[in-house]
Amino acid sequence: MKQNEKIRRLAGFGMAASSVGIAVLCMLFGAMALYLFGLIEGFDLVAELGLSDIVATLDFKGRAVALFFWLMTDALGLWFCCIAFALFRGFRDSGVFTLDASLRLRRIGWIIFALSPVSILSSALGSGAVSCLYNCGDAIKDNVRISVSIDDTDIYAVVIGLLIVAVGHIFVEAVRLSEENEAFV
Repeated sequence: MKQNEKIRRLAGFGMAASSVGIAVLCMLFGAMALYLFGLIEGFDLVAELGLSDIVATLDFKGRAVALFFWLMTDALGLWFCCIAFALFRGFRDSGVFTLDASLRLRRIGWIIFALSPVSILSSALGSGAVSCLYNCGDAIKDNVRISVSIDDTDIYAVVIGLLIVAVGHIFVEAVRLSEENEAFV
């Protein structure tokens, strides 16, 4: 099999995989929109945020606030899948060592890097906002909960994201050097 055909085939696989990611995340956003308007049941967002002991149920405003924070990392995941699709399409159509591909690779690295802090902050701010929404007006006690936790996967995401950004920078410089060399010839 020719090398270009193999790259095209692998790029097609990457496009298919990122398309599946886009489709799954769009279905998630659709299901959460239905949940927001109370059209589906069975999803316990209060338990997902770890607030079962201080918040019983969520009304529309509570669901909207909770979903805003809970879906932040999924929004980053959707952006990641869209850029990955464009990256693989560029591999298929224009080749691997292009400036666009290098810049997209860097963007993907920054998104992976951002997943960890966005996940940590959205969880903390989401639990704080929802618990305050339901308990700050309580004359008896104010029971607001903000929890911050860092997992080892958060550290891996930061490191892997920065490594991909570094590789993206190297590719950008390599493409520029290659273009300069071609200009001399």
